[in-house]
Amino acid sequence: MTFHRLTATLGIAALVATFSTPTSADDPPGFLFVNATVTDSQKLGAYGQALPPVYAKYNGRYVIFGAIGRGINVQDGSPQHKSVIFARFNSLTDVETFWWSDEYRAVFPLRNGAGQFDVLGLTGTGNAPYAADDGVQPAYMFTYIKMKNRDKAMEYMAATQDIISSSPGRVIAIARPDDMAVLEGSKPEFTIEISSWPSLAAIDKFMSNPAYQAAIPARNAGMDVTVLTAEVPKPR
Repeated sequence: MTFHRLTATLGIAALVATFSTPTSADDPPGFLFVNATVTDSQKLGAYGQALPPVYAKYNGRYVIFGAIGRGINVQDGSPQHKSVIFARFNSLTDVETFWWSDEYRAVFPLRNGAGQFDVLGLTGTGNAPYAADDGVQPAYMFTYIKMKNRDKAMEYMAATQDIISSSPGRVIAIARPDDMAVLEGSKPEFTIEISSWPSLAAIDKFMSNPAYQAAIPARNAGMDVTVLTAEVPKPR
């Protein structure tokens, strides 16, 4: 089972070495990943409109920007935050350079009072995300995992290994709390896995597989899992 496939649980980093071998990349991409609870959408809108040229200067671009019910879907669990911002950069160094740049610091005050934000920098695996195909937009799965019982988690992994390894999901980033660059907010208690899929329909097909569903009780006994999904917006 290679790392371009989903790791069992949709990503238990504490157990990844059991079933997977990471791919190597000379220059893996970096990702800015934000979990947010927005209290003033007007302020956030003004802030968001000012950011694209700053992102571009530091080799970054938005991939996903949305809220639950507005582009972000809850597949499983109970999310702590209502919004997700996900951006790609050429490297984690570019993420951090962007974040502390004079240009970004000049825009940052526009966001004051707009909500609560936990901002993370993640290093990518080097796996290529899906692109749009014949008008079908690719999708992303954001999986948050907190281990509770290793034995039950291993039981779940054994039951779902074949299902997951044959899925089209590609893990593009996976990090334990100690592997993340915490740029704002508190250090999370969860492992985060981000995977790319050819479409939302492909995710739904995977999640609704009866064999996968049969393993959910073992998964829930072994860990707390929240799964969010989002389709990549069509270019304007």
